Amino acid sequence: MNIMIIEDQRDVVEMLRLNWSDSRDRIDYLTSMRQASRFIHSNELTAYDCILIDINLTDGSGLELLRDARSRSDVPIVMISGAGDADSRADAISVGADDYVMKPFSVKELRARVHRLHDARVSRNPPRQSTAFKIGKIDCDIGRLSLDYNGASQPLTALEARILQVLHDSAGQDCPKSSIARQALFREHDPRDKTIDVYINRLRGKLTELNAASGDAIKTIRGVGYRLSDTQQQSE
Repeated sequence: MNIMIIEDQRDVVEMLRLNWSDSRDRIDYLTSMRQASRFIHSNELTAYDCILIDINLTDGSGLELLRDARSRSDVPIVMISGAGDADSRADAISVGADDYVMKPFSVKELRARVHRLHDARVSRNPPRQSTAFKIGKIDCDIGRLSLDYNGASQPLTALEARILQVLHDSAGQDCPKSSIARQALFREHDPRDKTIDVYINRLRGKLTELNAASGDAIKTIRGVGYRLSDTQQQSE
């Protein structure tokens, strides 16, 4: 999972990063309202599987960030607060927070909550067709967010999994970027937006790292989009 922390107390950020203890997760952080606002209004938002937001930032309101993020994405959002009054919790939930924790908190418990929210989101938006298939020699399991080959694995983010599923649904045929944008990014495609290209390159890198030949399975169709070749559905 990719997790973004929006927190202006660096000791809290470092405590989270040092004690998260799940190597499958990547944790990034922002320490100001200005940085966070730019992030939420950029295409980077789609790259993250969960966001943690301090409700009381020094230079702005975490609730405002929550409201903006919720208007653009269904990404799970957990609010962090030093104030444990019922009103602040109610405000966060009413604006769209998925969960709420008070300082001091257990990192282990927070990690469990984040993973539970992520799993619930995946189950709410299941792929329409098969969730397990092969890309070249690599086993792709959308449900487990994993690429596996010969005992080695590469984790997938939720967005990477959605892109692979869209490509697989059109396997052997050209898949326009407009289709990938609508079905995986949940928005219309902007030709100036390179988000899809960046994620295709990341997916190729993960496939290649597991098996060099399989990295060529995602073909670029100039002026159109991409095509997934050398794929087959796994038997139940």
